Amino acid sequence: MNPLHNDWPLKKWAWMSLCGLMIYIILQILPSLADPTASGLGQHLIDKSEAEKKAETFILKEFGQPILSSHAVHQSSKTLSGYLAKEKLLDTYNKDFDKKYPVDTYQVEVTSPRINSAGAVTQYYVYVQMETGEVVSWNRLGALIDEEQRITDPAQARQAILGFAKKRGFMPEQLEILPQAEDASHTAVVEVQGAGIGEAKLQLKIQPVRMSDGRIQILTYKPAFKVPASYIEQVAKQDKQANAMSLYGYFVMTGLLFILSIVYAVLYRQHSSFKRGLIMTIVFAVFYIASNYNMADGVMASMGENPDAALNVTFGLIITSLLSLIMAASVYFALIAGDGLWRQMGFKLWPRFKEQNFGDTVWRSMKQGYLLALMLLGIQTLILLVLQYVLGVWTTSDVSQSPYNMNFPWLFPVIAWCAAISEEAVYRLFGIGLLRKWFKNTFIASLIPTVIWAMGHVAYPLYPSTTRLIELTIIGLIFSYILIRFGFITAVFTHAIFNTVMMCVMLVFLGSAVNIAAALFYIVLPVIIAWILRYLHNRFKPAPTA
Repeated sequence: MNPLHNDWPLKKWAWMSLCGLMIYIILQILPSLADPTASGLGQHLIDKSEAEKKAETFILKEFGQPILSSHAVHQSSKTLSGYLAKEKLLDTYNKDFDKKYPVDTYQVEVTSPRINSAGAVTQYYVYVQMETGEVVSWNRLGALIDEEQRITDPAQARQAILGFAKKRGFMPEQLEILPQAEDASHTAVVEVQGAGIGEAKLQLKIQPVRMSDGRIQILTYKPAFKVPASYIEQVAKQDKQANAMSLYGYFVMTGLLFILSIVYAVLYRQHSSFKRGLIMTIVFAVFYIASNYNMADGVMASMGENPDAALNVTFGLIITSLLSLIMAASVYFALIAGDGLWRQMGFKLWPRFKEQNFGDTVWRSMKQGYLLALMLLGIQTLILLVLQYVLGVWTTSDVSQSPYNMNFPWLFPVIAWCAAISEEAVYRLFGIGLLRKWFKNTFIASLIPTVIWAMGHVAYPLYPSTTRLIELTIIGLIFSYILIRFGFITAVFTHAIFNTVMMCVMLVFLGSAVNIAAALFYIVLPVIIAWILRYLHNRFKPAPTA
């Protein structure tokens, strides 16, 4: 049985880790500290509860309607955010337009018990500036209520639209009501001449109705910058490419690996044990399901203005929980099959608790994990820097992953351990072991599951869609080397610490004593885990055999 090569030069790895950390701090952390708006974090924002109160007050004042409920989520214009980032116009936009037409807002869904002509409660969507609490736009869905009437006369509609726009600070000569722009709700689209950034033009969506007492009520007012069609088409093409890679390259191939792991767990059961990995699997399942519930508001925000969003999220969480159990099963069988495959080939990449060196191996793996993770932070930073110049990489917002849409942001870093356990088990321990058994070539065996793993991340809001494929293929090959060189436990620690550092930086930028304390806890958590495992092993390990 070939032992792991643990006679590694500590000083050399320590210097490489220090270099990686310095690169990460200089190129990632310091720019965010200098300009908090660049990361979207670190700004003084009002609470969601305050945004809900602002929205309720607005509905009572503007519409005079009673309030049944309200719920705020962080909303963002993904299209505009991406366009501004691609064209390097974010600083200009933040300076000239963001206060009045913010890219990021609190979207507050306000429900009124007032029944409309379709027999449904009335839904309002009020958008609140996240720093000032000012209501910047709103929209009411559904049919009209009894005392409202559509303005069918074009001249009267134009007068109502221009009159309202003037109250909002626009001059009539600035405005052009676009022809045939009204939709089924009779919402007009008005372009503001001379107001734009890059090729994006400021447009106003305005829907006026006449009340029974003769006054004009504005049901919809939504100012937004319409980005050029060429950008929308480019992103749609990139998203289609990313979805294809995710579906066929990731989900189908990962499903195949799941089936094969069951087969090989049975075939090589004499080299492993079905008791192996039970605790890791349970940890993965519990925290992964908890993380899904923690990010429920992010899923709701991604649905936009949808009165059924809460119901859809509830059903989605049930389905996601069931899928999480299937994922947990894939982790379980990957751990058993991967361990069996490597041991059958003469490699002990994952020591057992009952083995004499288990405690010392875990402790050493933890220290190796910190050093290797810090090194990887610097490598990833340099990879993205190079790709930015070569491919013209740009990023956009993703409300489904927004920390402002998490019920408990301090819980977010647990997903780092979920990713570390599942991905190192499925794609590294089992995936590499299986393909090495088949092809007798370690590099090919590492490359194929690494590409599959990387394809699972191409749908992130980073463009071009091939960016993460290239980046994570390189990172994944390094993880593969770590697995083979230092073992499975080191690979898990490295992966978890690598993700944890980035997530904890986010918590620190969010601020609050709870988030900062949580960040410090997660940073030292690997030490706590390693100490507990070493302590338990030293206390309960079997006596050495003669």
